[in-house]
Amino acid sequence: MKKWYYICIWLGLCSLCGCEINDYVEPQALPDATHEGLQTFGTKINGSLWVPFQKYRNSPNFKPAPVIWGKLQQQTLRIAVTNQQTLESISLMVGEIHGVGTYRFMSYFPKNALEFTPYASLYQRCANGDCSQYVVCNTCENKVNITYCDTTRKIFSGTFEVTFQKKDSPSERVTLSDGRFDIRD
Repeated sequence: MKKWYYICIWLGLCSLCGCEINDYVEPQALPDATHEGLQTFGTKINGSLWVPFQKYRNSPNFKPAPVIWGKLQQQTLRIAVTNQQTLESISLMVGEIHGVGTYRFMSYFPKNALEFTPYASLYQRCANGDCSQYVVCNTCENKVNITYCDTTRKIFSGTFEVTFQKKDSPSERVTLSDGRFDIRD
């Protein structure tokens, strides 16, 4: 019986060692503006560069959630990105996509949507055990330019600017500027 216990411990340690931890490197520049579905995303948050980051590499023993996710569903483009080092995430939705053009990020889901939150586009940040949600500021900058839209290959690229305000303290704002993305559904 003890032999099986040690074998299980050994197998558990081997599977944990199979996951490699990445070292976080401060971004030096925004990703290039491409139209190839390269799964890139970058922006400046209040003037500082921000790119998604995943702590763990893919390995046979561990498959983490994607750090950049995008999908077009019924003319609505959804983009979600996370940075596991800074504990931040950005969820963006653009409704009524009809090709290349200028749009606005959606503030709220339609009333009949089955979502866990009423907010369609969010910026979330956790610090010192406190997580805050920021929602789209409806009187502030909110623009997304879809610069490439290929529904056959499911590639969507663009640039954006948007200001979020803290959900429970609207005077606290976060501005995303010089944003760009190149995603594949």
